[in-house]
Formats: sequence, structure tokens, C-alpha cells
Amino acid sequence: MLKGRVKGVYLRGNTYWFAKQVNGRRSFVSLETDDYVAAVQRAREIRDAPELQPAQSFRAEVERFLKHKYETNRYSKMSAESKRSCLNLFADSVKNIPPSNVTGYQCKAFYDAAKKRVAASTAESYMFTLRSFFNWCLTENLCRRNPVIGVQLDRIDRKGRTRFADSDLAQRLIENAPNDDLRYILFCGFHTGMRKLEIIEAVPEWFNLSRRTVEIRATATFRPKDRDARTVPLTDQFAEFLKGYGLRSPYVLQPDVVQGSHRYRFDFRRAFSDYMNAEGVPSITPHVMRHSFA
Repeated sequence: MLKGRVKGVYLRGNTYWFAKQVNGRRSFVSLETDDYVAAVQRAREIRDAPELQPAQSFRAEVERFLKHKYETNRYSKMSAESKRSCLNLFADSVKNIPPSNVTGYQCKAFYDAAKKRVAASTAESYMFTLRSFFNWCLTENLCRRNPVIGVQLDRIDRKGRTRFADSDLAQRLIENAPNDDLRYILFCGFHTGMRKLEIIEAVPEWFNLSRRTVEIRATATFRPKDRDARTVPLTDQFAEFLKGYGLRSPYVLQPDVVQGSHRYRFDFRRAFSDYMNAEGVPSITPHVMRHSFA
């Protein structure tokens, strides 16, 4: 005889369900498990805390979640946009139902479908985003458990870094750059390890030529990826270049270009790619520049 039975728990097919009664109305909740002990635990959670906060549609709760993350400085504007895309994909897959109605089976189906469309690491990142969202839902009392927790993720072989530019190649690319804007971009990447967005959003106040430093910190339009400001020494070569190039305002690179509807205020992707192809090193990207600095 099993101890700790909960009235209303029953097996339907291979899954345990819980029959509950609230205000004289009977309803049935899937406990999403074929294990009786786990089913009893989940039934008790529902019985002991039957009322959840009224929830809006999945997409509406996503917007609340992203607003919270942005206002508490956990997501940058760009990070929030990336997470929104993932969460809205999931919302479409579950017909935009409230978070409390989402099941582990639906999360597993979303993960399996994602693996057929995108790289395994990208599908994994989708699940991490979903897990974070449902953890927030728990704190907001919008659901009783995180349905992503039970989804088994594939083990991914992580490849080590293989692409970088040595100092001779970096120097050659800087010297041969067809214009000073591209030369500035190369200096930022190879000599300070700036990320692409940091290069684009850099403001003159970051640079201290007398102390030979650049402090990458938050501005009105930018938040560092790791949320913390960091100070990087400026090489003599980069500092000398900046004296001639000029610390223009409001942005050092292409100061007259304002933010539009695109992801970047100014995107140097095409010019950068064309130059690397012309130099015979198409594998060099802004990310590789940062790796090479590190």
C-alpha cells in the first residue's frame, strides 16, 4: 500500500491526471508524468495553492518579462529583441495560450522541431531562454512549475576556438585598409577587443588619449553585454591614429548616422567582408578580431 495518496489522482493512458473541484466545478489537470510519486507531489502543489495570478496571453506575458529584464539591467535592448524572437516562436507553437497551460510535452516538441531547423547550439539556447521565462513566471505566480525542466537536452560537443589572426596579419590588414573608417574598426577589434556593437556605439567620452585607455561603458543608447564597464589600455599606435582620425561626436564612427529600424545604427558588414575577401582572408570577422585580441 502506497503512503501519501492524494484523492483525485488517477492514471489515464500512460499519464497521471488530477481531478479537482473549485467552487463546485470539477476540472481535470494533466500531471505530465507516468511516475506516481511525482504525480502526487504535483497534485499536492495544485491542491495547496490552487489559485494562480490571472495571466494574459503568452505573448503579453513575454512583453512583461522582457520589460522586467531590461529595466533591471539584465538584458540589453539587442538581447531583449533576440529573446523576443525566440519566445514568440514558442508562443506561435502553442497557439499563444497562457503560460500556466504550457506542458512539458509542448516544450519537448518545440525543442525537437527547432533542432531540425537550426544548429543544435541554437536550439539549446532557445530552451535556456524558455527556462528563464518560466522561472520568472514562477516568481510572478503565473504557473506552478517550470515545464522546461523535464526536457532532456542533447549533449553538444563544444569545439575549441580555431580561428584567429596573428599580429602580423592584423598589422597588415590595418595598414592596407582602404579608408580610415575601416582602419578605425580594425584598430578597435584587434587592439582593444571591442565587439561589433561596441565599435559602432563608441562615443568620444570612452577614450582618454592622455592616459592611453578606453573605458567601454553604458551610454544612452548602449549597454555592455556583460553589464559591467571595462577599461582597456590603448596601444600607442591606436592612440596616434585617433589623434588624426578625431574623436567625433556623438559617435566616433559615422557620427551623422542615427539609429533607424535596423539592428545596428551603422552596419559595416558589407565593407568589412569585401575587404577581407580582397585580402584573401574571408574567415576574419569582427568576432575573430575580438578572439585575436584575447
